[in-house]
Amino acid sequence: MPLVIPAVDVMNSKEYVFTNQIPEKAQDKSQYITEISIGKAVRASSSFPAVFCPCEYKEHKFLDGGILDNIPVLEVKKQGADKVIAINFKADDVDENSNMMDIGMRTIDIMGNKISEESLEQSDFVLTISTDKTGLLDVEKLDKCYQYGYQAVVQNWDKINSIINT
Repeated sequence: MPLVIPAVDVMNSKEYVFTNQIPEKAQDKSQYITEISIGKAVRASSSFPAVFCPCEYKEHKFLDGGILDNIPVLEVKKQGADKVIAINFKADDVDENSNMMDIGMRTIDIMGNKISEESLEQSDFVLTISTDKTGLLDVEKLDKCYQYGYQAVVQNWDKINSIINT
Protein backbone atom coordinates (compact mmCIF):
# COMPACT_ATOMS: atom_id res chain seq x y z
CA MET A 1 0.00 0.00 0.00
CA PRO A 2 1.44 3.39 -0.94
CA LEU A 3 2.38 5.79 1.82
CA VAL A 4 2.37 9.61 1.54
CA ILE A 5 3.93 11.78 4.26
CA PRO A 6 4.61 15.41 3.25
CA ALA A 7 7.21 17.69 4.86
CA VAL A 8 8.77 21.03 4.01
CA ASP A 9 12.50 21.72 3.93
CA VAL A 10 12.90 25.04 5.69
CA MET A 11 16.30 25.56 4.02
CA ASN A 12 14.98 25.64 0.44
CA SER A 13 11.22 26.22 1.02
CA LYS A 14 10.40 23.07 -0.93
CA GLU A 15 7.87 20.34 -0.25
CA TYR A 16 9.11 16.76 -0.14
CA VAL A 17 7.10 13.57 0.13
CA PHE A 18 8.27 10.58 2.10
CA THR A 19 6.89 7.51 0.37
CA ASN A 20 7.46 3.84 -0.20
CA GLN A 21 6.98 4.23 -3.96
CA ILE A 22 7.54 7.11 -6.35
CA PRO A 23 4.39 7.62 -8.43
CA GLU A 24 4.69 7.02 -12.16
CA LYS A 25 2.85 10.30 -12.83
CA ALA A 26 5.41 12.35 -10.85
CA GLN A 27 6.90 15.20 -12.85
CA ASP A 28 9.65 15.99 -10.32
CA LYS A 29 10.94 12.73 -8.90
CA SER A 30 13.53 14.58 -6.79
CA GLN A 31 10.81 15.67 -4.35
CA TYR A 32 10.25 12.05 -3.24
CA ILE A 33 12.29 10.41 -0.50
CA THR A 34 12.04 6.64 -0.14
CA GLU A 35 15.09 5.77 1.97
CA ILE A 36 13.93 6.96 5.40
CA SER A 37 12.41 5.18 8.39
CA ILE A 38 8.70 5.76 8.92
CA GLY A 39 9.41 7.11 12.40
CA LYS A 40 11.80 9.74 11.06
CA ALA A 41 9.35 10.66 8.27
CA VAL A 42 6.50 11.15 10.75
CA ARG A 43 8.79 13.16 13.05
CA ALA A 44 9.78 15.40 10.13
CA SER A 45 6.21 15.86 8.95
CA SER A 46 4.95 16.75 12.41
CA SER A 47 7.65 19.29 13.31
CA PHE A 48 5.26 22.17 13.93
CA PRO A 49 7.14 25.50 13.55
CA ALA A 50 8.05 27.37 16.75
CA VAL A 51 7.00 24.35 18.83
CA PHE A 52 9.40 21.67 17.58
CA CYS A 53 12.89 21.99 16.14
CA PRO A 54 13.25 21.08 12.49
CA CYS A 55 13.98 17.41 11.89
CA GLU A 56 17.37 16.98 10.29
CA TYR A 57 17.79 14.38 7.58
CA LYS A 58 20.83 14.37 5.30
CA GLU A 59 21.14 17.95 4.00
CA HIS A 60 17.52 18.82 4.86
CA LYS A 61 15.85 20.50 7.83
CA PHE A 62 12.21 19.43 7.71
CA LEU A 63 9.15 21.05 9.22
CA ASP A 64 5.45 20.14 9.19
CA GLY A 65 4.17 19.35 5.70
CA GLY A 66 1.06 21.41 6.49
CA ILE A 67 3.07 24.56 5.87
CA LEU A 68 2.50 24.01 2.14
CA ASP A 69 0.05 21.11 1.90
CA ASN A 70 -1.87 20.10 5.00
CA ILE A 71 -4.15 17.68 3.14
CA PRO A 72 -2.12 15.99 0.37
CA VAL A 73 -5.04 14.86 -1.80
CA LEU A 74 -3.15 15.22 -5.10
CA GLU A 75 -0.21 13.17 -3.82
CA VAL A 76 -2.58 10.42 -2.69
CA LYS A 77 -4.26 10.45 -6.12
CA LYS A 78 -0.84 10.28 -7.83
CA GLN A 79 -0.31 7.07 -5.88
CA GLY A 80 -3.40 5.59 -7.53
CA ALA A 81 -6.23 6.23 -5.09
CA ASP A 82 -9.62 6.29 -6.82
CA LYS A 83 -11.40 7.93 -3.87
CA VAL A 84 -9.98 10.30 -1.28
CA ILE A 85 -11.68 11.11 1.99
CA ALA A 86 -10.01 14.15 3.52
CA ILE A 87 -9.98 14.85 7.23
CA ASN A 88 -10.38 18.47 8.27
CA PHE A 89 -10.30 19.63 11.86
CA LYS A 90 -12.78 22.40 12.64
CA ALA A 91 -11.05 25.56 13.75
CA ASP A 92 -11.93 26.69 17.25
CA ASP A 93 -13.86 29.92 17.58
CA VAL A 94 -12.46 32.86 19.49
CA ASP A 95 -14.52 35.02 21.82
CA GLU A 96 -14.08 37.56 24.61
CA ASN A 97 -12.61 34.84 26.86
CA SER A 98 -9.92 33.84 24.35
CA ASN A 99 -6.29 34.37 25.31
CA MET A 100 -3.31 35.17 23.10
CA MET A 101 -2.61 31.45 22.50
CA ASP A 102 -6.23 30.91 21.37
CA ILE A 103 -5.95 33.84 18.96
CA GLY A 104 -2.54 32.66 17.69
CA MET A 105 -3.86 29.15 17.04
CA ARG A 106 -6.97 30.57 15.33
CA THR A 107 -4.67 32.60 13.07
CA ILE A 108 -2.75 29.45 12.14
CA ASP A 109 -6.06 27.65 11.50
CA ILE A 110 -7.17 30.44 9.13
CA MET A 111 -3.90 30.21 7.18
CA GLY A 112 -4.02 26.42 7.12
CA ASN A 113 -7.61 26.38 5.89
CA LYS A 114 -6.73 28.78 3.08
CA ILE A 115 -3.80 26.57 2.04
CA SER A 116 -6.07 23.48 2.15
CA GLU A 117 -8.97 24.88 0.08
CA GLU A 118 -7.79 23.41 -3.23
CA SER A 119 -7.03 20.01 -1.73
CA LEU A 120 -10.39 19.84 -0.01
CA GLU A 121 -12.15 20.66 -3.29
CA GLN A 122 -10.30 17.81 -5.02
CA SER A 123 -11.25 15.23 -2.40
CA ASP A 124 -14.32 13.06 -2.78
CA PHE A 125 -15.55 13.73 0.74
CA VAL A 126 -14.43 15.96 3.60
CA LEU A 127 -14.92 14.63 7.11
CA THR A 128 -14.81 17.61 9.46
CA ILE A 129 -13.99 16.84 13.07
CA SER A 130 -14.56 19.20 15.97
CA THR A 131 -12.01 18.80 18.76
CA ASP A 132 -13.61 21.02 21.40
CA LYS A 133 -10.70 23.44 21.81
CA THR A 134 -8.06 20.74 22.09
CA GLY A 135 -4.71 22.45 21.74
CA LEU A 136 -1.75 21.30 19.70
CA LEU A 137 0.09 19.98 22.75
CA ASP A 138 -2.89 18.65 24.74
CA VAL A 139 -1.61 15.08 24.67
CA GLU A 140 -3.71 14.20 27.70
CA LYS A 141 -6.76 14.61 25.46
CA LEU A 142 -5.68 12.02 22.87
CA ASP A 143 -8.37 9.53 23.89
CA LYS A 144 -10.99 12.25 23.69
CA CYS A 145 -9.76 13.24 20.22
CA TYR A 146 -10.02 9.62 19.12
CA GLN A 147 -13.64 9.66 20.28
CA TYR A 148 -14.34 12.89 18.35
CA GLY A 149 -13.02 11.25 15.20
CA TYR A 150 -14.90 8.02 15.80
CA GLN A 151 -18.17 9.93 16.38
CA ALA A 152 -17.67 11.93 13.18
CA VAL A 153 -17.20 8.71 11.18
CA VAL A 154 -20.27 7.08 12.76
CA GLN A 155 -22.39 10.19 12.06
CA ASN A 156 -21.25 10.25 8.43
CA TRP A 157 -21.03 6.51 7.81
CA ASP A 158 -23.78 6.39 5.17
CA LYS A 159 -22.10 9.14 3.10
CA ILE A 160 -18.65 7.58 3.49
CA ASN A 161 -19.93 4.14 2.57
CA SER A 162 -21.73 5.42 -0.53
CA ILE A 163 -18.57 7.19 -1.73
CA ILE A 164 -16.41 4.12 -1.17
CA ASN A 165 -18.85 1.87 -3.00
CA THR A 166 -19.58 4.01 -6.08
